[in-house]
Amino acid sequence: MHFEGEFSVPGKPADVIRRFADVPRMSACMPGAVLEAQNEDGSWPGGMVVSFGPKRIKFSGKATVDFDFGALTGSVHGRGAADMRAARIGVKVLFTLRDDPASEKPATIVKVASDAELGGVLADFARTGGIAVANAIMADFAKRATAEFAKDEVVAETPAPTAPLSPAPALSAGSLFWVVVKAYLARLGRIFGTGR
Repeated sequence: MHFEGEFSVPGKPADVIRRFADVPRMSACMPGAVLEAQNEDGSWPGGMVVSFGPKRIKFSGKATVDFDFGALTGSVHGRGAADMRAARIGVKVLFTLRDDPASEKPATIVKVASDAELGGVLADFARTGGIAVANAIMADFAKRATAEFAKDEVVAETPAPTAPLSPAPALSAGSLFWVVVKAYLARLGRIFGTGR
């Protein structure tokens, strides 16, 4: 599954890429992410938790990250699996940063390109609503990152203790289901000429 998108966050690109390099801080902005201590080889073990009502399923794996501070680019490579029906995922995310000319204050546009290999039950899910879910996850990450970066601006203006960002809640299968249903209905509307 290939996905491309972009979002804007506060701050100059050179500052934003340094913030992105703080992997534990950024993982707290990712919906459902669980991060463990960094391995000696530089990889980050962890996973993602998806809730199905009261039941939670954890995808466990590891990721590696790389940043080019001069070029304002970065990448994340990850692999994970869950015991549930042999669900597997491999993902490669590349991102580039640039100034956001539409913003009055310093802001950065983050352009994301992602390729995911999904196996087991996830393969069918990706075909029906993978792009819609990726958009929802990206929007949630952008919202949480914006709130997190705003703390840096407040600290710069008036130093005061701030509470650390609590980890993002588990991804809710119920809310993701409705994202998929809306995307499917919109696609049907375009096919039959009734869509917007």
